[in-house]
Amino acid sequence: MASYSIGEEVKASLPRGKSKRGVFGISVMYATSQEAKFDGAVGVVTEINPRGPNGIPLYLVDFRGHDNSRIGIPWQAQWFREEWIIATQRRDEKIQPADKTAASGFARSQTGEST
Repeated sequence: MASYSIGEEVKASLPRGKSKRGVFGISVMYATSQEAKFDGAVGVVTEINPRGPNGIPLYLVDFRGHDNSRIGIPWQAQWFREEWIIATQRRDEKIQPADKTAASGFARSQTGEST
């Protein structure tokens, strides 16, 4: 199931890690990938491929119309994995509240006392 929808504004954010010299940045595993050139750029999801390579959903992010001059992206659109993009705007998600009326006494510590 897709977490992002078409038309949603997202930001490219690749996995972070330290280099051999201890510099924190893009993980060395992804530093040479094409997607690393877009790290920090803001764009809009224009297409979704739910069955990408190896069953990993891919999102086509279009960077036209956004101020990405500091990033210096080489082309206008790129396919990204779901874990490599984050939403720039807060989404209204419905969260189920905790059930305070659940039966107590089922969780017991090692001493036999109920919590």
